[in-house]
Amino acid sequence: MTEIAAILAVPGTAAVAGNASAGETVSPRGARKKAAGPVAPGANQQAVKLLAFVTAQYRKKIISGQQESTWIDGPDYEMNYIREHTGKYPAIRGLDICDAPGGATERAIAWWQAGGIPMFGYHMGAPTYSDDYDGSKQTVSIDKVLTAGTAENKSFVERLDNAAAQMNKLREVGAAAIWRPFHEAGGTWFWWSKEGGDQYQRLWKYAFDRFTEKKVTNAIWLMGFNGEPAASASCYPGKEYVDIVGADTYAGDQNYDPQKAMYDATTGVVGDTIPVALHENGPIPDPDELVSTGTGWVLFNTWNVEHLTQSNTVDHLVKVYGHDHVVTRDEVPDLN
Repeated sequence: MTEIAAILAVPGTAAVAGNASAGETVSPRGARKKAAGPVAPGANQQAVKLLAFVTAQYRKKIISGQQESTWIDGPDYEMNYIREHTGKYPAIRGLDICDAPGGATERAIAWWQAGGIPMFGYHMGAPTYSDDYDGSKQTVSIDKVLTAGTAENKSFVERLDNAAAQMNKLREVGAAAIWRPFHEAGGTWFWWSKEGGDQYQRLWKYAFDRFTEKKVTNAIWLMGFNGEPAASASCYPGKEYVDIVGADTYAGDQNYDPQKAMYDATTGVVGDTIPVALHENGPIPDPDELVSTGTGWVLFNTWNVEHLTQSNTVDHLVKVYGHDHVVTRDEVPDLN
């Protein structure tokens, strides 16, 4: 049996989402046993295959990824830049639900159909504030966000439901995606992380339950720490709610360090049974150094615009995208 086939042979577990009435504070679900396979209850075939593929690469290869922009020469600017200089496309296309102009869902579907892997992030605005990057840096009471009947809760649920609807558009055409909400956990710059680990976990579990209610069965859940995972360990909701864990850093331009200390700190929090991702980066770690140091990031996701074009030389991109250790889009198997 192949490695991916062996993973696929073990089913995931199911769970039931709860509800709350007006004025009632929503509490996390009880503990759930995590089996091999996606944490999403009733995960569909595409999600199962996607997670199996990612898991099979862990500590063996690194899956290439690139965050798109939508405001520099069209939304394909970064993808075309990489293709022009390396002859390859990244395996993962990073998208943000709140980026304007819209169309992220359609681009995600097209990327999947071309053989790639979509990864949705979301700079969700603090509920009742603007739903964009500026809004994501505002401050809001998480107790109010999680209390049914409040304006903050109504806004939060509306935004979660919109995200779930985008994921379900992918599901309807047979596509899955990595879902990367509430990123850089432990930082104090985004609203979801300003009140500490316990409140962050409550938000994560509420969102998980809401996606479950909305029948989102095609999501692979990636929980991303900031650059100090050990200090942010209290944010981790546990592997029964997470498929992939990550950390991120924006090292100085053309600093291709493998970031082994940050990788080791992340595995120190979550153990060695869950893939660990470099979920945002500027310079791409040197693949030779990843191998020589045993730094096992399962994927990288280079940020857009200058983080691609200035933090990485063209020569470095050519090396990365032509390296045996790096998985590009043409090397992703059929996940349908």
